[in-house]
This record gives sequence, C-alpha cells and structure tokens, in this order.
Amino acid sequence: MSSFPAGSLRCCRCPSCSSPFDLSAAEYRRNGPARRGLRHVRDTPARGPTIAPRSPALRGMMHFMHVDADLCGGSIVVTGHHGAEAELSLRADSAAGIRQWFHFRVRGARGRHVELTIHDAGEAMHPDAFHGYRALASYDLERWFRVPTHFDGRRLVLQHRPEHDTVHYSYFAAYPLDRLAALLSVVDRSPRARVLPIGASVEGRPIHIIVLGEEHPGKPRLWITGRQHPGETMGSWFVEGALVRLLAEDDLVTDTLLHEAVVYVVPIVNPDGSTRGNFRTNAAGRDLNREWQAPSDELSPEVASVRSAMEQAGVDLFLDVHGDEHADVAFAIGCAGNPGYSERLYELERRFTRSLARRDGGFSSELDYGADDPGKGDLRIGNNWVGERFDCLSMTIEMPFKEGPSGFGPDRAAELGRSSLEAVLESLGALR
Repeated sequence: MSSFPAGSLRCCRCPSCSSPFDLSAAEYRRNGPARRGLRHVRDTPARGPTIAPRSPALRGMMHFMHVDADLCGGSIVVTGHHGAEAELSLRADSAAGIRQWFHFRVRGARGRHVELTIHDAGEAMHPDAFHGYRALASYDLERWFRVPTHFDGRRLVLQHRPEHDTVHYSYFAAYPLDRLAALLSVVDRSPRARVLPIGASVEGRPIHIIVLGEEHPGKPRLWITGRQHPGETMGSWFVEGALVRLLAEDDLVTDTLLHEAVVYVVPIVNPDGSTRGNFRTNAAGRDLNREWQAPSDELSPEVASVRSAMEQAGVDLFLDVHGDEHADVAFAIGCAGNPGYSERLYELERRFTRSLARRDGGFSSELDYGADDPGKGDLRIGNNWVGERFDCLSMTIEMPFKEGPSGFGPDRAAELGRSSLEAVLESLGALR
C-alpha cells in the first residue's frame, strides 16, 4: 500500500460543499462527532452573507416557502406548491431509472404547518418499504430527528412544523462530501492513520483509503467499505463511528486491534453517486455492488480501484456496509452459497454476528436474506467475491432506513460502527 501516490483531499464541486473547515482532532473528540456531528466553521457562508431584510417587501418574501434540492446529494423534483404545501416527485438516478432516495431543503416555513407530498412514492424501487417509515429532518445536517410520515400506497406525505427558517428532509440522514472532507482532514493529522488515493471515479473524484496500523508482514488485513450504494448514507455514519474510535489513543480495544492488525477503510466507494443524489448507482448508471466479478475501468473504476488495492494488500476480514429498506434492525449477510464456502467460514460468520449482537441490541444475528444454493453465490456482489477470492470472513452489514425498536438513526449507525470493532477484535485470533 505504501506505493500509492500522495494526493490532495477534496470534496465535491457543488456550492453547498465549498466551505472551508477548521477542526482539530481534540475538538472532534470533545464534541462527540458520532453523537452530534462535525462542527462546520465557515470563514464565509457558502452562498454569501446572510442579510436581514429591512424593507416590508423583503420581509414579506420570507413568508413564501421555497423547496429545492440544490445540495450535495440532493434529490427531489418540485412539481408545485401553494402556501405551506408542496407537491413533489422522486428524481431517478442520474443514469438509471431507479427512484427511492430523497433529500431536499425547505426555507421560509418557520412556525408553519408544512405538508410535503411525494405523489409518485408508490412507483419507487421499494414502495412497500414506505409502510411504517418516518422521514428524517435536520436544521443543521448534524442533529436529525423523525417527522410524521404517512404512506397510502401511492403518496408519501411528510408533515412538520419547523422551528427554524431552513430545514432539510431526507430518506435517511444525509452525509455530504464536505463532512467526509473534514473527517479525512482530521484522520490525516493523526499519527495512527494515513489517507491515500487509490483511484478515481467515473467523473474523476478521488477514491480514498485510510490505512490504520503498521503494515508488518503476517499481520491480519481488515477492510471496511461504505457507500457503494450512495443513498445508503447510514454506511457513512457507521464508518465515521468506527474511525473516531480507531483514532482514540486511550481505547484498549482499538489499541489492541491496531497492534495486532492493519485496518483499511474506504469511506465512500461511490463519490459520484453520493454527490449527484443517486440512490443505487454511479455516474455511469452501474450498481457497484454487482460489478466485483469483472469491474470495468470505464464504467465501474471505483470497484476496480478497491479490488486492486485489496490484491496488493491482502484481505483477512471484510465488512461492506449497506442499508436495507424493509428491515427494522441491523443484520449481516455472509458467503453461504459461494463455491469455496466451508465450515470454517460458517463458524467465523456465526462468531462475528453473535459477538456483535451481544454488544448492540439493535443488531440481529438471526436475520438474513437466506443462503444461496450451494455453489450458486453471486460473485458479482462485493462480499461474495472477496470471500471467495481471499477465503476469508467477508460480510455485508445491513442497517435499516426505518427507526425500528431501537430508534435507528445516524447516531445508532455510528454506535454500531464502534461496536463492530469489538466483534472484529474477538474474531481476530480465529481468522486464519
């Protein structure tokens, strides 16, 4: 891995991700980023200074509600609005017909009862997943809460009375690339970690890898990847929680883990889709978690880059972090069905999932999608390909969009990321 070229950390190019940051590692830990999020310190506001309206005409304009998705990861189509009601429709992925994700902003509705209706929710990729679901909202993209949401089989209706002039609504808590840029800056200043570019996306955005621990021969190689599917933003919150704990210098679990192993983290595999507000695909319309068997340098260079790095470093454990639309708890999927699946891998999977279930009440060791027929595992899928290629413990972690009994949200995703490191440590001695 040491042969990877040095490169700059950069964010997406959208206006909402243009602000600078000033965040020390100590402040990052002190403010509890896994609980309250990064504190963004802007030298200048991203869209110019805020000027209090002085004339009656300008003050009157503040009563008009404005809805837009001009955000990093934003996605919605505004078809009409009247007063505090807006008519919306889901926007498809930029190069595919998939619709499910939404993330948009409402301004000028403070103190008003807002009703936001997504009229074509019944035509989404997973329409049934909207039953029993409540959307998330935030005033600052850091603290998120659920709002009343109703689905009648066709329309998804969000109802809320905002306490501030600007509020964001999202399918799950948004994780803009400027937040990742701030996190990478903190990581890069830590003596425990290195941030390296391993390739570029279809549109030229860098694919970053974080290497933690000393790469001595014989040490187990542990991998975590997030956001192959860009709309599954809980993957980024999971990764952030894990990284913050890995950087802590007074944590016995991570001290031991980094003494005994090397950890490789790819926080966002799909930066183009994450910037564009796609739900499942990259800028070329490819589902990256169906590209692992034969990735294309032209259409899925993101997977090709990660695969190449894995071949160079080796893999002894792989966690690929995703989200599930229907579930109300987190769970994991192993490699049963792979041609090379063995009793050893079954026992490793059982050890890991049971360990994580003991540590996190919102994780189930019993739930999964069911095993593929023996020898019929789909090697286009990341965890299946890695498990087969490296004969290692390789799992997909699925987290819910729904809140479920544990009140799942970004804080809980980050907590699961932290807890997963304990399960990894418990499994370490049995990996080979």
